[in-house]
Amino acid sequence: MLKISILSIGDELCIGQVLNTNARFMAVECTKIGADVVLHSTIDDDKSMMTAELDRLTDLSELILITGGLGPTHDDITKPVLCEYFNSELKFHEATYKDLEYFFSKRGIELTERNKLQAMLPDKCTPLRNMVGTAPGMMFERNGKFFISMPGVPREMQYIMNNSVLPFIAELIDKRNKDVVLYRTIHTNGIPESMLADKLGNPDEFASGAKLAFLPSYRGVRLRIGVNAKTFGKARSRIDEIESYINLKVGEHVFGTDDESLETAAAELLIKYGKTVSVAESCTGGLLGAAFTNVSGSSSYFEGGVQVYSNQAKMTMLGVSPETINVHGAVSEQTAKELAENVRKKFGTDYALSVTGIAGPTGGTPDKPVGTVWIGISDVTETKAVRYVFGDDRVMNRERSVGMAIMMLINRIKETNPDE
Repeated sequence: MLKISILSIGDELCIGQVLNTNARFMAVECTKIGADVVLHSTIDDDKSMMTAELDRLTDLSELILITGGLGPTHDDITKPVLCEYFNSELKFHEATYKDLEYFFSKRGIELTERNKLQAMLPDKCTPLRNMVGTAPGMMFERNGKFFISMPGVPREMQYIMNNSVLPFIAELIDKRNKDVVLYRTIHTNGIPESMLADKLGNPDEFASGAKLAFLPSYRGVRLRIGVNAKTFGKARSRIDEIESYINLKVGEHVFGTDDESLETAAAELLIKYGKTVSVAESCTGGLLGAAFTNVSGSSSYFEGGVQVYSNQAKMTMLGVSPETINVHGAVSEQTAKELAENVRKKFGTDYALSVTGIAGPTGGTPDKPVGTVWIGISDVTETKAVRYVFGDDRVMNRERSVGMAIMMLINRIKETNPDE
């Protein structure tokens, strides 16, 4: 496999002022084409640190991707450091200057002397065109290892990656006859990590020769499969085998793969069957409705929702019986069922979800501890509610409630549509 390290340069990254989305983009895109990203490093704008880090990463990888510090101001030191590191001299690069002239003229801005300096490039680099900004990328080679420096502006870095770097990496993998690495992530919900591991059994038996990672989150557990092979076809075939085994063992908890979310999985089913949904929320305070509307085109299946946080709101806005509240309480099976059924009728939808619970950190009782949540689901044939006890963290409880509610909807749609 072609081993790649990613070096991000910038004080703003080190102090947390700016989120390092560049590193994520580069890692994801390199992995898609079969490269192995072995290390991420973030350092500030310091010459000695940059030099030392380049030495270290050279020993660990065959290609180093560098972002940051290529601007025209005094604090951008990447270009001079690289120039010295590769015993190179700055020379005027005509093609880059033409690109700068075009870039500024198109915007009606004068090309200043400071900006003209962007056309001064190390004579030992291969310039990489940047048609959406002013700093070109630079590629160096030493002893069969490559160093590619790109600007830190995300749009500019992405342009150079897509148009120059990724094609080069793909060609290098092919030329050096490298193995490829392929990943697939399987999303599950409604089953704890430990129980999931118990049901799947020993990974050495069903995922031999592959990497299997358990990645828990508030919305469920992701199973990431990684396979090394000579070709993408062979890697894909082995991943398919492992995924089939996982579906056989825990398929009722699986809702999607890779970039698919609970929201998109539900959306696909609702659109497929021409169904609609509405929601009634108490402890989630609008998060469930927001999850549905995160998906573009949700107006075709999401009719709306009602936030009924207080007992009075539950009774006046959605017709929950005062007797239900008085006898069973707001956090109860009966209340969750009435909320789900009444909001479905109010919006005239095929399905409806309700959430009522004690998110915490206060409000719990011995019978109903913090984290107790009732989730209701209603359609024309049945209304039911399920009790969960998630934990004592407010954020976690609300997120898990949303995840479980959408998973209940996905399962109910599949149950009521036999061909699925």
